[in-house]
Amino acid sequence: MSSPSQASIPAHTTRQGALKGDIARRRAGLGLLVFLVALPVSWWLFSRLEPIWTEIMPLEGVTFMAAATLLGAALAIAPLAAGIGFLLAIWFGVDSVYQPRTRGCALLDRVIIAAGLVVWFAPVLVALGSAGRALYEGRVHFVRPPRDYFLATDPIAFWQGVGFWLIMAGLFGFLAWRYWRPRLLPTAAAQD
Repeated sequence: MSSPSQASIPAHTTRQGALKGDIARRRAGLGLLVFLVALPVSWWLFSRLEPIWTEIMPLEGVTFMAAATLLGAALAIAPLAAGIGFLLAIWFGVDSVYQPRTRGCALLDRVIIAAGLVVWFAPVLVALGSAGRALYEGRVHFVRPPRDYFLATDPIAFWQGVGFWLIMAGLFGFLAWRYWRPRLLPTAAAQD
């Protein structure tokens, strides 16, 4: 049973009275800020790794251990923060478009939707591109473990590799479509 104060709050607002779309847009902005700060920090760290390490190498004892640990942590955290910030910016940005907001911007909403579609369907395009490349070159290449299957010498493994990429494209496409269908076609999704 809900309390009287909860019953009077509309479903599209929070307890503080802010609309859900505004909250999602603020979260998207925070994720974008993390991405925009962490990406150049990551680039700078990896591009200046050799000079930074040459400054750390002569240190000894606890100072060496602390500096090396700090550098390793920065090298691990900065790219991770950039990736997570980017994904959260896209996720909450798309969510904000489909939630009620105090004010909207049609151009920004379209940019967010386009970026979201590209991010969600990029794995499909990569898998289809890998299958197409395999058909064009006559070989399937897998990185781990490093293997090349040629159509001329090993046709069964070659077609299994092409099938793998097509299955992965279908799986990624299905998952992306399940996410986007209620947003792009709300009436069709409501009938299911």
